[in-house]
Amino acid sequence: MLSIRTVLCPVDLSPSTARQVDLAADLCRAFGARLVLHHNRIELAIGSGVGWMWEPGHAGAALAADAQLQQLLAGLPANLAADVRVTHGPIADAVRVVSHAVGADLVVLRARGEDTDGEDSVTDRLLESASLPILALHDEGHDHRTPKFATRTDAPQALLVATDLTPATRRVIDVAFDLSRQFDFDVHLLHVLPAGANGDAADVARRKMAAIVPPDVSTRTHHHVETGLPARVIARRAEGIAAACIVIGEHLPTPGRHWFRSDTPRAVLHPTSCPIWYVPGRPAAPAEISPVADRPQNLVEELQDTTFRFWPSSYVQGVVDSLEDAESALAEIITAGVPKGQLHTWYGPAGASVIDPSGRHHGRMARLWRTLEKATPERELLERYASEVDAGRVCIGGHIDSPEGARVMADILRHHGGRLISYFSIGSVQHLS
Repeated sequence: MLSIRTVLCPVDLSPSTARQVDLAADLCRAFGARLVLHHNRIELAIGSGVGWMWEPGHAGAALAADAQLQQLLAGLPANLAADVRVTHGPIADAVRVVSHAVGADLVVLRARGEDTDGEDSVTDRLLESASLPILALHDEGHDHRTPKFATRTDAPQALLVATDLTPATRRVIDVAFDLSRQFDFDVHLLHVLPAGANGDAADVARRKMAAIVPPDVSTRTHHHVETGLPARVIARRAEGIAAACIVIGEHLPTPGRHWFRSDTPRAVLHPTSCPIWYVPGRPAAPAEISPVADRPQNLVEELQDTTFRFWPSSYVQGVVDSLEDAESALAEIITAGVPKGQLHTWYGPAGASVIDPSGRHHGRMARLWRTLEKATPERELLERYASEVDAGRVCIGGHIDSPEGARVMADILRHHGGRLISYFSIGSVQHLS
């Protein structure tokens, strides 16, 4: 049975945002899921580094965005678990990083209509990875229908499921049948044959479709076999059955071709007048999850801190178990917008010596400072960090000026098994683990 525990909703605060959030909230109510609203303040070319603090010249815009995000949260149902994540940097990479850090089971995105002038949308770029389940809806006025999940409707809702009847699209069909079981959707299976295909091919396709339909949903399942260009046929059939949603996934008509090529999802997505639920054909492998899988494996060493820290103000700090976990976490933190210059690592005996809970390695002033720290409720925290590092774990720290940035970094550390995650501010420590 389809299970959704966390829904990520990246919002740009445009006029269509309210409708996007309404759909995401409806899904969360239906599945008992948590909603994470994600706002990326600025998009730069991939590879650009941007700090968490909004540029001074745009402080007014940042405050306005924060107020709008809080209004969106306030407008959600009282019993819906929801929070916000804010990032800076390349938007497609930020969505990938945050989705994995919060453990999102589905991403609800807004896609533009067919008038895109060939622009490569965020949805298109995310679809290229074929690793994120995505529910994409269009701008206000473009979609004629929107699926209802928590809200029941009198008339049956139709799901159009495009399939090539190969094992690659089995997950797509399973998702559609699970939605039918849970929300009484009518499932319309569609198989598109090449132009000029004979009647025997259509008969074979119908027999295959009949064979894959489970008995418990057979009365709610309909079969369609048509010929032509897949994207055009899908859009036409969706309109013909008044589909509330299209469910689609990998499509492998010939070796070396993939449904999620950059041109194909645009061709399917933009002409249709209902949302599209994209299902990846298989779970993402660890190398696919990382947005920079081919990065050099030397970030831990490059960012090794050798400076004694009297008190790491505006600082997130946590521990991961291995160098591999640390490399992956650091790469995602950098991709989410934290410059490398604001990150530090401590590992091995040298790292424990730099943390120096007693101050004995760094002179009389350091010893005095550490003595004063022992009078605070967090007197044992530095000892625990030093002990973890001395035992072979890696401590990661980052100078983060905003609470939103601290939450994103903490999410990423947790995603990689992080613990002892704390946010140090002036004179206090907030535990984020």
